Amino acid sequence: MMAVGNLTVLKREETGKQVAKHLRLQGSIPGILYGVDIDPTPLTIDKKEILLLLHTLGRNAVFNLSFGKSKKKIKSFIYEIQHDPLTGDITHVDLKQISMDKKIHVSVPVSLTGVSYGVKNEGAIVEHTLHTVDLLCLPLEIPDKITVDITDLHLGDVIHVRDLPQENFEILSGEDSVVVHVITPKIVKEEEEEEEEGVIVGEEESAEPEVIGGSKED
Repeated sequence: MMAVGNLTVLKREETGKQVAKHLRLQGSIPGILYGVDIDPTPLTIDKKEILLLLHTLGRNAVFNLSFGKSKKKIKSFIYEIQHDPLTGDITHVDLKQISMDKKIHVSVPVSLTGVSYGVKNEGAIVEHTLHTVDLLCLPLEIPDKITVDITDLHLGDVIHVRDLPQENFEILSGEDSVVVHVITPKIVKEEEEEEEEGVIVGEEESAEPEVIGGSKED
């Protein structure tokens, strides 16, 4: 079951790029809270506090959100996190009010476990192509991740979204999307192509002097 954390924020009256920049310099992160029964509310979020919660509870944690010293708690979760493209630092957080008895749309990571038969015995490699999937589930039933055991996969085997284990959630990602594919290493194919090209070039080079050279008397 998903853990629930506590997050204290402040309502923010001023908005704009300069205000957001100033907040970040002070060790805070600008954010906004959305909800069905509330107007979009700009927030000031303590950077250290939210980083600690993300580290301990994960990306899809449910939060008891409170404003300052108010005792009122609003159930919410992180809808979106924006990052600086150069530093990777969090620049903005969107929070969404939720109801604990209504399903929500979330993205969770796909984790692989085990070493496939194809890798150990057939010289193959595992290509992990889909790293997250979209789910619809109740807030307290959000899984930390979906684990896929690849131990029995042979060369050429594929796992699609439709093959993933389903528990107390509905998978929204396309069922035909490839999650894992056990394939022949590409480097081997490239080396074989280079060898074939080398044979052709060698034949042309060895044949060329006979055409240019002419007769023995010349």
